[in-house]
Amino acid sequence: MDTSIQQAIDSMARDLLRAFPPEYWRVTDEARAFPTACFERAAALGTFGILLGEEHGGTNLGPRALARLIRLLHAGGADASPLHAQAVLSGILLRTTVSPRLLALLPELAAGTTRLISVAATEPDAGLDFSTIATTARPDGDRWRLDGRKIYISFADHTDWMIVLTRAEEGPTLFVVPRHSPGLELRPMNMITNRLTALLFFDDVVIDDDLRIGAPGKGLEILARGFVMRRILAACEATGNARFVMDRAVEHARTRATFGRPIGRNQGVQYPLAHAACRVYAAELAIEDSLATMERGEDAHAVSSMARLLAAEAAEDATRAAFTTFGGMALATEAHLERKLRENTVYGFDNLLLGLVAERHLGLPKSL
Repeated sequence: MDTSIQQAIDSMARDLLRAFPPEYWRVTDEARAFPTACFERAAALGTFGILLGEEHGGTNLGPRALARLIRLLHAGGADASPLHAQAVLSGILLRTTVSPRLLALLPELAAGTTRLISVAATEPDAGLDFSTIATTARPDGDRWRLDGRKIYISFADHTDWMIVLTRAEEGPTLFVVPRHSPGLELRPMNMITNRLTALLFFDDVVIDDDLRIGAPGKGLEILARGFVMRRILAACEATGNARFVMDRAVEHARTRATFGRPIGRNQGVQYPLAHAACRVYAAELAIEDSLATMERGEDAHAVSSMARLLAAEAAEDATRAAFTTFGGMALATEAHLERKLRENTVYGFDNLLLGLVAERHLGLPKSL
């Protein structure tokens, strides 16, 4: 990464972490609130235009810059998931043919004056088996009518637009749907993490054809183009979380004394931290390799999956080691460890990624 870009990203991260320290995120988490103030400050700093060209109101600093920013923010105790969603989802509109109406959204997304932070793909009966989605899109002149349900949709009540995967006659089809469309009902779901998750109901929701993304039947193909970047950023969140809890644990191990000596002298404290440090180091190397593979234009599905798997394990190990170091103090919300423990559960669903590594990296048959 160019030194000037790195300095710009580091400055952006410092600005956000100064204004929104761990205590801000603890209070936001406890209130189950959206981090509006942080979102607005990130917009003012240009966070959402990192992947967009100047012609769309962005800075075009690139994927590596966004990955570094997300990792730094999480290493500072933040939860940057809504920030990276806004930055990444706008890229879907650039990876395929869309209408002038959708292209006109890009400068607004870069400026943060409108939000696109939700993807409605998963369903109660289909889960991640997108080939069996039941939400339908029926053509009606120059419009479409959407009917169905979506589940586990993050930030749905705090977005202006959402990307919705449907089943048209031609196959899976994507639309950008206004949050407050008539016939769209939202029911909040109380989850372990503060992703403001919701269940969505589409009851004859009418959408103009110029809100369709790409050709009918190409929805899965379009979504898949963004999977590599989403995995890398999830890995950055996880390793950032690992760095955050490790830094706190190491400082506590150095300064906390019992029986006349620092607890960091005890092997029962040292070794779990050392093991976790190795896991974090390996995960960060895998992230770098994934970014380099993507930049070379090579297939990065397998390596990004491995990076995401390693990062999830690193976050889990680091948090467990931090709990061992802090003991009962780790259970207090003021320690910020239990919040990261809950956040890390998001990264722990690995079966699909393991299947992808087996197929793409090991050359094994596709698993059933």
